[in-house]
Amino acid sequence: MQSLPDYNSNLSSGTLSLAVVDLLHPAQVALGYREVHYRIQQFQAMTPPELDAYLLEHFLPVVIAPDRLPYVVDHHHRARAIQMIGLRKTVYVKVWENCKDWSRAEFWQLMQEKAWVYPFDKNGRSVDLEAIPASLAELQDDQYRSLAWGVLQAGGYAKSEVPFQEFLWGNYFRQHLSFEDTEAGFQQAINETLQLCRSQAASHLPGYIHDAAV
Repeated sequence: MQSLPDYNSNLSSGTLSLAVVDLLHPAQVALGYREVHYRIQQFQAMTPPELDAYLLEHFLPVVIAPDRLPYVVDHHHRARAIQMIGLRKTVYVKVWENCKDWSRAEFWQLMQEKAWVYPFDKNGRSVDLEAIPASLAELQDDQYRSLAWGVLQAGGYAKSEVPFQEFLWGNYFRQHLSFEDTEAGFQQAINETLQLCRSQAASHLPGYIHDAAV
């Protein structure tokens, strides 16, 4: 494990530190738990040094909020997987902004301007910013976020840098089909949504593959 400072609210922007995973505050309401379980299997296959190196390379970006807690602004699935798996209690985090002396309104304004927060529940409905869960363990399971992840792995659309890309695709799929959240139902839904990905109606979504339109 790397020799780094423990997380504290006085860290400046750009500082890498070790944070207790249970201390992390989400900046979204839901996850796709199929991806979380995939991450768990991925991490379980690693040796402790391999896992440590992976987590260091794929650190979690955080913003220090006025309540002095680290709010995760990306890679919630990895963080939740580490919390669930129980192999270690800490993760590597890098401070993107320290807002401990800001008002809550200023903090949330920054989070929204930077697209670092996604206040929508498992059904795609908006929630109040202060209603975002305080713990990773409280994150809801959005089956359409899982579906969007599965479709991405299957090549239905391309990975992009647009924040919350899979949620955007998940909401598109939510409008066009329902499916049984079983292994068979999930695989069938992937096959059906691969056709939806080729529709011109999806052309506004990030990662849309333009030469696949039908």
